[in-house]
Amino acid sequence: MTTIRRLATGALAFALGALPLIIYNVDRNLATFRSNMARDTSNIPGKARFLMDTVDSRGLFGWMMNEDWQAPVPHQPEGWLPNVSAHISSLAGHPRHNLMLYAFALALLLAPLARGDALRAILFALIAMALAWAQMAVTANAGASVHHTILLWPFPEMVIAVSFAAASRRLGRAGIPSVAALLIVLMVSGALVTNEYYTLMLRNGGSQNWTDAIFTLSGYIKGVPSNGIYCADWGIMDSLRLLNRGKLPLNTGTDPIRKPELSPEDRDYLNRVISEPGHVFIAHTTDYEFFQGVNAKLLRFAADAGYERAMMAVIPDGWGRPVYEVYRFVGLERGR
Repeated sequence: MTTIRRLATGALAFALGALPLIIYNVDRNLATFRSNMARDTSNIPGKARFLMDTVDSRGLFGWMMNEDWQAPVPHQPEGWLPNVSAHISSLAGHPRHNLMLYAFALALLLAPLARGDALRAILFALIAMALAWAQMAVTANAGASVHHTILLWPFPEMVIAVSFAAASRRLGRAGIPSVAALLIVLMVSGALVTNEYYTLMLRNGGSQNWTDAIFTLSGYIKGVPSNGIYCADWGIMDSLRLLNRGKLPLNTGTDPIRKPELSPEDRDYLNRVISEPGHVFIAHTTDYEFFQGVNAKLLRFAADAGYERAMMAVIPDGWGRPVYEVYRFVGLERGR
């Protein structure tokens, strides 16, 4: 039964959980709603398919590690564990999805068997998932990546667990063995998919933001003298900050270059950044860029301002694929 006390308790719990975001928006004049929130209903079917891919665990293939076609020279398994993993992958037929989507569908069919608190828990989880995903579905740049849809977890598992437990009580003595057998099947299917991820990671390496080249880059950049390191693309700064415990002079000062049009203030700032000889820039190579063309745009801006790139290093991953570029800017006359 809904009461004022329960509503107040729920509102307070919600506010406490969202307190950092609330404080941020109070301090920044509702910045989340003004800068990040834009309506976009053009890709709702695609986002729904992606949600299904997240449920059955196929969503990370090609996103966390490279596929076979992206690794011209794949690594062969070395050691007993990689060899066992590759053998299991082959015997299982290289599975790319588990049975969780089917388990969720079965849980919905069995949900009417639940009563009391169990039924209320299932309904709570379903409503929470529906509301959260609906917001993703109609918001630009949301709901089309694993790190968005995974925010719905663990509600799908909650529905499955509560529904199966409630249904098992209707089966008497056969209830626990039946649910245990079903659980074993689900666990095996999940383990086989996890093993497939492991096998592909060892064979083909991590993709884009999961590349092992970040370790080589971190080791290299530690020895480079600079009074400012500017990361010219997304997915570089946070990894370097983590690996070096915040000790590197990292900046995201090239953000203005991503804008369609540069303001006079943006141009003044970028001119100051590229004209300082002690500044070092890190960019992705073309194949690894998140914001496609951002590095080329920065180089064009620098050339128009009378500077050119002086390449310091190209950092490859463990498969020899060039991932990062490290460079400074020098005046065109000096560059010649």
